[in-house]
Amino acid sequence: MNIIDKRNSLASNRSRSYRRRARSAIRNIAIHHSATTSGSAEAFARYHVNELGWPGIGYHYVVGRDGSISRCHDLEVVSYHVGNSNGHAVGICMVGDFRSQSLPDAQRRATLDLTRYLMDELNIPVDNVWGHIEFPGYSWKPCPSISMQSFRNWLRDEGATRTGRPTPAPTYVAGVRQRSILSRGDQGDDIRALQERLDELGFLPGPIDGIFGRQTADAVMRFQRSASILVDGIVGPQTREALRDFEPTADPPEHGSPTDEPDEREEMYRSETRRMLRFIQPMMRGEDVQEVQQKVGATVDGLFGPETEERVRQFQRTERITVDGIVGPQTWRALDRVDATNGVSYQRLLSVQTPFIRGTDVKQVQQALGVTADGIYGPLTAQAVRNFQRGESIAVDGIVGPQTWRRLFN
Repeated sequence: MNIIDKRNSLASNRSRSYRRRARSAIRNIAIHHSATTSGSAEAFARYHVNELGWPGIGYHYVVGRDGSISRCHDLEVVSYHVGNSNGHAVGICMVGDFRSQSLPDAQRRATLDLTRYLMDELNIPVDNVWGHIEFPGYSWKPCPSISMQSFRNWLRDEGATRTGRPTPAPTYVAGVRQRSILSRGDQGDDIRALQERLDELGFLPGPIDGIFGRQTADAVMRFQRSASILVDGIVGPQTREALRDFEPTADPPEHGSPTDEPDEREEMYRSETRRMLRFIQPMMRGEDVQEVQQKVGATVDGLFGPETEERVRQFQRTERITVDGIVGPQTWRALDRVDATNGVSYQRLLSVQTPFIRGTDVKQVQQALGVTADGIYGPLTAQAVRNFQRGESIAVDGIVGPQTWRRLFN
């Protein structure tokens, strides 16, 4: 059983990290499928980090359809894959959508070997090997979409044939090489990873064969042109960083079955499957950015720039959540609470600015406060808001955020 060690090569969040635990705390092995017809540890990690804002990939191991095994975390890492059970479970993800695809024998055998090894290593009984669907709160989720009773029976049969013989220890092999400069004529795993990323972004590098040929060079140059960086067909630090952060204009592909943050209920699903929005270069753009801008009172241009980042920070302070200017799952949930109350819809943060904010939402606030309803948010309106906030025993700042809005119209 060969395991490719990718713990230090997968995408990870620079500002967040998973907590750790003692091995003695582990009492379950969780079996997942990715709910995608293809994928890899690299693709899942990028999705979990760049789109969901997680500290790293959600799984400890990923098993490819060819039986290859990627190690993604230390066993002591508490990653996101089974909600409230994350603290005592190790996650194995099999690439594939087993609602419509069959489980290849090589992948089944590799997953069984890995699971048996972890059972022996962690002293976990076969009855504690569960599918995602079998964990508390997930009876609705079709994951891993195989018969877990059959899977446990396979493990029992395997164990019976090994009575008196220890499970072979895995052989760890190096992960994908990470040369600092890639150019035409190079070959290797890092070229294959480059081709996969270019293909994922829609730049069509030709065969995914690990050979940096003419088609791959052409795809690199087309990507560089789209990313507004030096066009030379060579993958150096600048191109590598742009590849990591590039946002395709089309909807991003689903790279992994949605998992969730610890200690959150599944109704949080929608907020955790939308992409994370933040100020980067090139700037993120889209309808989801416009939605955020409307709700936090930023200029609605669909570009997540410095002004939008600052408005998000103001919103986060008002909501008393982590202030980082990033729209991740927590901020999405807070924004989702900003909706219609008594038929009056909250749209944005209202405050005194230059030029003054104008609009029907300002007029609604003024009417609720009993001041001149001219639709212009000036000093007199802000003072009336402060008086109202003082009477409601909430933060007195003269700004109409979600909390003040709800008090005004509830």
